[in-house]
Amino acid sequence: MYDDLLSWCPVAGVSHGPMLGSMTPITPPSITALTLGVRDVQRSRDFYVTGLGFREISFIPGEILFVQAGFGLLLALWNVESMPGEYGQVGHGTLAPPLSVGHNTASAEEVSELYAGALAAGATSVSAPTRREWGGTSACVADPDGFRWDFVHNPSFAIDDDGTVTGV
Repeated sequence: MYDDLLSWCPVAGVSHGPMLGSMTPITPPSITALTLGVRDVQRSRDFYVTGLGFREISFIPGEILFVQAGFGLLLALWNVESMPGEYGQVGHGTLAPPLSVGHNTASAEEVSELYAGALAAGATSVSAPTRREWGGTSACVADPDGFRWDFVHNPSFAIDDDGTVTGV
């Protein structure tokens, strides 16, 4: 549908975004990095790299850890006290941050395995693996800083060969 809306585009072959002026394509931004403000970078390293098995890209003790979170996706775990210089005033409150990081699995059994592995790595249970009314299974844990991880098996979820997500 998006490509159909752009059929008026004056540059042949450009179908990835609306035009600015007459020649410059504007592509919708893609998320290539997520940054979480953490209280203890080493503890986050122990959880994400040692516990969950993420591939470490770079680590500056006490400051920041970068891990590979997916195809072309970087997860940065940055000392929350260092963030205001770049991001303005941020910090942890009494409630969990209003954000969850999700991982869709191929089976309900994998939800249970990831849940158990996260708990063994130091996560806190928010909800145990549960069959949901929408037909799938999910579980939720909190990492050492309270960020929620949602492990989900949705039988309708699919990723096409071109990366398009369908069936949510």
